[in-house]
Amino acid sequence: MPFTTLRLSDRISLIQETGVANFMRCNIWHVRGREFDLVIDTGMGVSPLKDWILRESDRPLKAIVTHCHFDHSAGLHEFDCRLGHPAEAHILAHPSNPDVVYSGAWTEIDVIDPRQHPDFRREHFHVTPAPLTGYLDEGDVLDLGDAAYQILHLPGHSPGSIGLWDVKSKTLFSGDALYDGELLDNLYHSEKETYRRTLERIAGLGAETFHAGHYPSFGKEKMQEIVNLYLQGRMALTDVKSWYQEECASSADIYVPQDWSKAKRV
Repeated sequence: MPFTTLRLSDRISLIQETGVANFMRCNIWHVRGREFDLVIDTGMGVSPLKDWILRESDRPLKAIVTHCHFDHSAGLHEFDCRLGHPAEAHILAHPSNPDVVYSGAWTEIDVIDPRQHPDFRREHFHVTPAPLTGYLDEGDVLDLGDAAYQILHLPGHSPGSIGLWDVKSKTLFSGDALYDGELLDNLYHSEKETYRRTLERIAGLGAETFHAGHYPSFGKEKMQEIVNLYLQGRMALTDVKSWYQEECASSADIYVPQDWSKAKRV
């Protein structure tokens, strides 16, 4: 199967691309609403995502991209409603590989499983243009009819990074502004001081559940640990190739989806 869907609650499901290496696999979030559903980030685009989601939902879909990087935005073009921050709209409309950070060391590591996608070639990969049909910025609200998500502008990792904040359930979809792993602050459009302020803001938000752009979800204690380590200079990814080698060495199969033992498989 090209995807695996894990139901975390009646409202929220996680979709994992099974052919993508586990250290690069973007968490694709499907959030059900009364009026419409959200798809938060769209992965590498190596298999049709929209058709997979429509097997489970007949409601209108609004696709949200938390930022423009290739591992989050390559499936965005499949959706009619495409929403993101205006600071990265030009990149999504004209996504050159360097602009979506598919360049340098990122083009030299094995991201896609050759057994599942034997025709994939790293040198041919590109993100299909996906001009935004609407913008999301600080303070905007997505009202699903039975839940509402406030948009937070969370720059630093990239200038247009956003999060979706449900104040009622104290849940934050944080994209790559925060996840349980070494954080990236040295990309061509990253800003370290801005990133520090974003992480300090997240730490003071009062969130209790974090659904991130990569790796399993976590709570406020883990959030505080990650933020503290980063602010101490101990949680930033500096050497992609060394990180890649460590990830491969620690896994018998880097393409096996992560085990979310508390989630219900559907």
